[in-house]
Amino acid sequence: MRIFLTTCFMVIAILTMSLLFEPIKDVTAQERDDMQWQLKKMEEMMQKQMGMINNLKSKIEMQEDISKSYVTPIDDEVIGKKVDEYFEKGKGQGMWAKLMERPKLGYKKGFYFETADKNFMMKMTGRIQMRYGYTDRDNANNAGIQDDSSFRLRRSRLKWDGYAYKDFKYKIEMELGSASVHLLDYWASYNKNPALSVQFGQWKVPFNRQRVVSSANQQMIDRSLAQDEFTMDRQIGAMIHGKLFDKKFEYYAGIFNGNGKNVSANNNNEHLYIGRVSWNPFGAYGKGIGEMESDLAWSEKPKAHISAAIAYDGAADETMTLRTLGTVTAKEVNRTSLVAEYGLKYKGFSTNAEAYWRKYDNIGNNVAGAASNKIIDRGFFVQGGYFLIPKKLEVAGRYSYIDFDNNRNENALREETVGVNWFFNGHGHNQKVQFNFVREQKDLPVSTAPTDDTQYFYRIQYQMAF
Repeated sequence: MRIFLTTCFMVIAILTMSLLFEPIKDVTAQERDDMQWQLKKMEEMMQKQMGMINNLKSKIEMQEDISKSYVTPIDDEVIGKKVDEYFEKGKGQGMWAKLMERPKLGYKKGFYFETADKNFMMKMTGRIQMRYGYTDRDNANNAGIQDDSSFRLRRSRLKWDGYAYKDFKYKIEMELGSASVHLLDYWASYNKNPALSVQFGQWKVPFNRQRVVSSANQQMIDRSLAQDEFTMDRQIGAMIHGKLFDKKFEYYAGIFNGNGKNVSANNNNEHLYIGRVSWNPFGAYGKGIGEMESDLAWSEKPKAHISAAIAYDGAADETMTLRTLGTVTAKEVNRTSLVAEYGLKYKGFSTNAEAYWRKYDNIGNNVAGAASNKIIDRGFFVQGGYFLIPKKLEVAGRYSYIDFDNNRNENALREETVGVNWFFNGHGHNQKVQFNFVREQKDLPVSTAPTDDTQYFYRIQYQMAF
């Protein structure tokens, strides 16, 4: 349209100038005839120019219509579809193939990245536990020892786990202290066949379930005193394990150094051997032996397990207090341990228990003047909880008991714990507050102390995990 308007103005300007610059003179009859002839010619010329202008206008309008047909607006949805189609066609071809193979990054119960071919994946998680505790020492044996009140950073940890080469799983976990960093877990396992997996490295050996359950997923703030006494803790070694019969049967068999975590060399030719079996009558109890204790998921169908394990160490080193000799260290004695367990979860209710038996042989051969050549200790705990508000408010209780051998300096140790747990909405164990009231009582021989040793603990702990 701009070209059309410009042309019109030019034609009008030319005609105007022609009229303006025409000489003015007297007009005769002959001149009038000439003028009429000139006007006729001029009229013909203007008609011809108007025809040219109209022709030019038609061409301009036609060009604008053609431009509009090629430059039409396309909405985002159409553009997105076209780009997706182009990417899809470009798979496996040049740079598009490389763009399509970029790893996945995100957060799903931890920060993770995963290769496009799903052969490699790593997830990073962490947690911090802040605790306040008050200890009330209410007995004559602790005369002169004050009660204490303190804040404590109970745990601060980082963990990396995932899989490599598709069929290998791995885990690395570190404890972050104020002045040091400790390796806790570092292991790899081959898991192509769920009926037979092979694992090697350092981790919590599968003797008793409560020890294997992560401290992030415990029902109480601390594990039971009986568990602390009989556990095998972390060891370096190797094992085979698997699940059979639609995950109703689980087994574990391992061989370990037997001298504790982060000790890479064994100082003898004896090892710690462990065997464990579990029967889950209603199907899988969870992902494995480390399943959380509370029924946070509010199971619509019952889940249960019955388990047992045995451990033998032909060269255990044990420090114990005997009535006749006081505190002694028994070197490389035979130690046999047994545990029997059960667990049940259903609609917010959960209960579990573990019973222990342990025997040390040949104490007299290793400790001069020992009163007996064997020591047998027993213990158990039973624990349960229920969600008053599903997935948010839980109450729990536990009783734990250890019956020491008569040759030891302690007769028994009792623990009673009452707990309340609040789970922040939508975060589960990742964000929770726990309160525990604990009563501990040591039954001591009359020859050692006039009364039993009793202590009361008030503990509150906040956990934030990601």
